Amino acid sequence: MRGKEITVRKATSEDADAIISVLESTKLGNDTWKGNVTWVKEALQKSLSNANGTVFVAELDSAIIGFLDCIVFPSFWECAKQGMINHLFVHNAYHNKGIGSKLVKAITEWADAEGITEMHVSTERENVIARKIYGKYDFKQEHLLLERSQETQAMS
Repeated sequence: MRGKEITVRKATSEDADAIISVLESTKLGNDTWKGNVTWVKEALQKSLSNANGTVFVAELDSAIIGFLDCIVFPSFWECAKQGMINHLFVHNAYHNKGIGSKLVKAITEWADAEGITEMHVSTERENVIARKIYGKYDFKQEHLLLERSQETQAMS
């Protein structure tokens, strides 16, 4: 990778297959999204065409090696636009090369330009690398995130 430049750009609908390849390469693999490529591709196309958000991809030699997506919503409480980073994934072969950081930098610069007053993100407590990247761009631990899912309902 030495001497090769990583570029970050907004994703297009043509990037869906490459984004899925990044997902397939991750440690989470099929355990998280169950390998339902049709569902994932449809969801990606909706995200890519959503005016209330954006998806950025990181490329190396024209190959997508990471992505980040963000949804934008109005805050009725604060009377302002806020954003939520939904996913940040980097291909396993390219971990620890600054790609996640480049993606977070791109989304924070985009958010500033769009007048988004707050950005939110959720990550696992154990994900020290992600927490370090987000901290580099002034994300602070503010609130407790609670989750309700069909899986947790089935266990109770």
